[in-house]
Amino acid sequence: FWIPWWPGGWPAGIVWLGLLLWSLSFSTGLGNSFSYRQSFLRRVVVPRRIRGGCSIASSAPMASNASGARDSPSAVVGSETKSSETPQKTGNSALPEVDVEKEGDPTTYKAIIGAFQEHKIEFRHLIHDPTPTSEDSLAVRKAGGWDDCTLASGAKAMLIVNSKDKEAPYKLAVMPADKKLNWKLFKKFWPKGKGARMATVDEVKMVTGCVPGGVPPFGSFFSNKNVETIVDPGLQTQKRINFNCGLRTRSVSVLFEDYAKLEKPTIKEFCS
Repeated sequence: FWIPWWPGGWPAGIVWLGLLLWSLSFSTGLGNSFSYRQSFLRRVVVPRRIRGGCSIASSAPMASNASGARDSPSAVVGSETKSSETPQKTGNSALPEVDVEKEGDPTTYKAIIGAFQEHKIEFRHLIHDPTPTSEDSLAVRKAGGWDDCTLASGAKAMLIVNSKDKEAPYKLAVMPADKKLNWKLFKKFWPKGKGARMATVDEVKMVTGCVPGGVPPFGSFFSNKNVETIVDPGLQTQKRINFNCGLRTRSVSVLFEDYAKLEKPTIKEFCS
């Protein structure tokens, strides 16, 4: 297409014609239609989870985890998480029933809660999505309103086995969740402790009635009663301790003083 009188000859004529048609399209509403189609494609056709490299599927406010990073609500609290209750006292309304299919065997959980109520021990209780690690537990507890929680106040419980000790092969190591077990120190708690090791998943289930991540700091409540609970003195510095109470879905917070009176653990240093 060429208009001989257009300034600049036919190349400039094409440019000018293009600008003219573009201007006309907006004046007639065609431009708005084009813009709407772009918006529709962006909102509907382009997958939501890959646009911009992150998920924007949820419009719920996000919660911060212990390190300050922001997590999606589904990763932190989940659809079935209930908000933190006020400290649970004897005589208050019964706690929600355990969904065995989703949460697991509640035997150990019920035994501990029953002991709290029997001895009139005040405690906080929180239901949440399964949390297999101490870091996961801290995140859901903070999201549930337990603002005073820290990783150090988490009572991490590990079942240790020494097959050479036929009479007392199991010990429960309880420590602050921000500490690590010192094997050299812990093995000394047996006369012949060189063979001490972490219990397997099957051994944990058999001895405690729980799955790893749900083991509470109460060796005296396990079906195998011959389990000594050994607490590192670092946990004594915490006024209140927090732990998964026999289930990965149930957190409990209690004063260390009350915990020690009920469980009567051995206090020995074994963390580094």
